[in-house]
Amino acid sequence: MSDDWEDELPDTDIEDEDLIILTDDEGEDVPFRCLAQLELNGKTYAVLCDAEDENSVMIFRTEEDENGEISYSAVEDEDECDDVFYTFEAEIDDYEFGPAE
Repeated sequence: MSDDWEDELPDTDIEDEDLIILTDDEGEDVPFRCLAQLELNGKTYAVLCDAEDENSVMIFRTEEDENGEISYSAVEDEDECDDVFYTFEAEIDDYEFGPAE
């Protein structure tokens, strides 16, 4: 994945309550910030940035259960991950930065 888009993201102040806490394979809690949520091919995805290492971006498939709880599943298929990331990059490219004229 390319990291070129990082400098183009708007600067935002995200409070701790806005963090998504996921548990890694070692059982450690890892805080993430949500950069984007998007739909592609009938599935919903979240592009998450590690809150402690903002150079680390991961793509998760999200699903909501009957109680409104959202679950996150890491996208491991490289083609699926690329499709989602390219869609994310296209949305970032369409975002207009700077003051409105």
